[in-house]
Amino acid sequence: MSVARRCLLMTPAAWLGTAWASPPLQWVAGNLPPFAWDAPEGARGFAHDLALAMAQRLGRPGTVSYVPWARAVRMTEHGPNYGIFPLARTPDREASFQWLVPLMTVRYGLYTLATESRLELDQLRPLRVGVLRGSPIAANLRAESFKTVIEAKDYRDLLRLLRDRTLDAVYAGTPMLEAAMDEYGHPRIQFALQTTLGEATLYMAASLGLDAAEAQRWVSAYRQLEDEGVVMRLRRRYIR
Repeated sequence: MSVARRCLLMTPAAWLGTAWASPPLQWVAGNLPPFAWDAPEGARGFAHDLALAMAQRLGRPGTVSYVPWARAVRMTEHGPNYGIFPLARTPDREASFQWLVPLMTVRYGLYTLATESRLELDQLRPLRVGVLRGSPIAANLRAESFKTVIEAKDYRDLLRLLRDRTLDAVYAGTPMLEAAMDEYGHPRIQFALQTTLGEATLYMAASLGLDAAEAQRWVSAYRQLEDEGVVMRLRRRYIR
């Protein structure tokens, strides 16, 4: 996959000689800090590091392929053996994925430039609001009668469009957009959280076609790491 950058752990010798009864899970992700992003100095994030730790526990090669988020969602929804993170568990997605382990529940917020005055929901509805392409949260805006919803490929692009005033507001998960501000060099003081609207739990999920035994191996690895405190330590490293 030419657009993907891969991050590998050393493969234990024991794994090389193991023949699994079903095709192994292949992780894909997009640039969604603080959960996963492919930085110049190397990919990282809470879910990224967790996936590598789970792979190591299973004696698997820890590989995450980074592609545009909308493509990652399509690959996992329609492919046979993909895993994805962090995917919001929403009613319209419920029957389209296997939901492996929860990461955290996030609130979704509407952000403007800090130079704007405080705006009520009625004042936000007519604005040009940007959302991440491939995200189901645009439905929240349409349900609230927002007039103009514009999709962008990633949070870097959404923040750029807001700074350039091509957008009037951005609607995104609050920990993700604020982490993107830090990662891409936009001081948080330049933006204002006007209001929150809705929430969802983010998951590590997988294709419906992934063999149930393979899915259970990853869930079991997660539970072992959770019992040992590894999950909490990774969460604290990236999410404050």
